[in-house]
Amino acid sequence: MKRVLFVTALLAFVFGLTPGGYALNLGTDLYVPAAARVTGSNVDWKSDLNIFNPGNQGASVEIYWLPRATDNSAAQPVSFTIGPQQTLSLPNVIETTFGTTGGGAFRIVSSAQVLVQARIYNTIADGSTFGQGLEGVPADAATKAGNGTDITGLANTGTAGHPGTFRSNIFAVNTSTSATTLTFTLLDTQGATLATQQKTLPPRASFYENVGAFYGGSFDDATLHVDVTSGSAIIIASKNDNGYSDGTTLESWWPLGASSGPSDGTYQAGLYDSLGFATGGALTISGGQVTALDMSYLNFDKDEDGDGQPDCTWTFSFGSGMPSPLPLSAFTSGETFSESYPADASSGFSGGTIQWTVTFTSNGRQGFNGTVAATGSGFSGDDAGCNGTFPVQSFRAGVQ
Repeated sequence: MKRVLFVTALLAFVFGLTPGGYALNLGTDLYVPAAARVTGSNVDWKSDLNIFNPGNQGASVEIYWLPRATDNSAAQPVSFTIGPQQTLSLPNVIETTFGTTGGGAFRIVSSAQVLVQARIYNTIADGSTFGQGLEGVPADAATKAGNGTDITGLANTGTAGHPGTFRSNIFAVNTSTSATTLTFTLLDTQGATLATQQKTLPPRASFYENVGAFYGGSFDDATLHVDVTSGSAIIIASKNDNGYSDGTTLESWWPLGASSGPSDGTYQAGLYDSLGFATGGALTISGGQVTALDMSYLNFDKDEDGDGQPDCTWTFSFGSGMPSPLPLSAFTSGETFSESYPADASSGFSGGTIQWTVTFTSNGRQGFNGTVAATGSGFSGDDAGCNGTFPVQSFRAGVQ
């Protein structure tokens, strides 16, 4: 802490933003959120995978198979090299390339930007096929902790074998190295909640569920809202005709030119009073959780005696008293914690305690907006003005 008598400079914080207009289906880290190799009575589902290198140099590509409901942290990739303008074509990829069966998702990591397209299809008795296409979705488009997304067009109007009726499936893949928690809320066309459920996905795990598993009633043109509490995930759905099980891919949304939530990293943060004076620090995010908050605080707006002079001119550091890690969602309604500041005879500081309440949400563009509230107690002598409630300051943070 230090006594600040006068501030002559304004601390400026310039926040970087992700560039706009980037191609939604090109990337160096992409996920195909659903795939399957399943056989059975009248069932022969396969998945084909195509990866195109649009560049003028070769691309080193690693493909990971991510089975459902499994911690895939230790998944081992299969590696390929794709020449300029060439396409890597992998028919029946789950069985022929990975030597396995079942349902899951793919992760594709490349040394250069590539385009990824998959087809999941069933072969019937006469050799005809039907199915649906899925694009590789950039990892940056994953919905991250503290954010949500929506998928519209779901239906549940009948049972298998009845043409002209439909059922709906949900697919997701955890794009983080920690557990991801998703809350699904099914809404009818009037916005009324039909059902809700929560699921936790292991690291890098994929997920599949028929909507009828948590809402067995009939619905049409419903919307699935998904909140991500921790981690990050790409979520899609499908609407399937009950006659032939032919599916239509239903995609979720994310902001154009930006991820649908904050990426891991350290964010430069600033606190602003009514005069525009600022103090600052840093906010650290990892796996969709706040792992560190290191801030300085000075508030010239506190003037309870009305003499036109600030009551408390100490600069306080705070954040070390915050429990961590905490999910980003904890800050939506405010996270409160207290920190004590010991007396210092050399500076004449009396000592005391401040209760902090930090509230913020992601602005969807690699940053956060919110507030910081402070209430002091236990200060004495010349520092008694630090007791009581301070005017709320604005909190803003962005990538360094």
